[in-house]
Amino acid sequence: MYIYPNQSGEVLINTVPLSQAKSIDWKNIRLIATDMDGTLTSKGKFTNHLLQALEHLAAAKINVLIVTGRSAGWVSGISSLMPVVGAVAENGGLFYIAGSDRPIPLTPISDLASHRQQLAAAFGELQTKFPQIQESADNRFRITDWTFDVAGLTPHEIQTLSHLCHDMGWGFTYSSVQCHIKPQNQDKATGLLQILQQYWPEYSLDQVVTVGDSPNDESLFNRDYFPLSFGVANVLAYIHQLKHQPAYVTHEAEGEGFCELSNYILQCVN
Repeated sequence: MYIYPNQSGEVLINTVPLSQAKSIDWKNIRLIATDMDGTLTSKGKFTNHLLQALEHLAAAKINVLIVTGRSAGWVSGISSLMPVVGAVAENGGLFYIAGSDRPIPLTPISDLASHRQQLAAAFGELQTKFPQIQESADNRFRITDWTFDVAGLTPHEIQTLSHLCHDMGWGFTYSSVQCHIKPQNQDKATGLLQILQQYWPEYSLDQVVTVGDSPNDESLFNRDYFPLSFGVANVLAYIHQLKHQPAYVTHEAEGEGFCELSNYILQCVN
């Protein structure tokens, strides 16, 4: 257990510090499925330290798969430029395998034009109640979901927005960057499980590490599917809002937390 202080005092959460992860067979790990913003990035940037960590994991034959809420247009470049085996965009909506700029749909959408119109209408409905929300700059590059900026929204307002989306038949999630209106069954875990089954069926779930930092990573923390789930330290800011909490948490935040985890794995493997 981890003791985390909040406004009402110290509270136990069902998460263990990485330093106490003694029972894991690290040599068995084959794939790390990781969020990007706030997990790989540090203050919004990829650092030299992070890129070196990814290179060292690749050299050790540990695959890294990025699973992000970022747009299809944004992720198509990342999957080709980074030393990773691929990247999932839009919280489980699409998959780009490394070396290809063609998205593989993970969420079936029969009519994309109509789908975008329905998402726009849902966003317009939210704006009638929350006129301050602004469409995200990357929304034009999206296919399966619709995003608006999370900055300035209180936890209560985010919860209300979530309820409104569900009342309209949509799913909702949010990260440290954006809020997402999305198909109800679209999430990171569902997309990742599809990809594992199709592309890496030889991997068992205890050979997969999942990493994240915010509420849109919650499905990756579901221990019914992913027993080896990790949060970088900044996940603690959301920990009491998560139904599924990561099994382990790093000491360091953001990209340095991922590097901490990477170093821990590599020291045990080498």
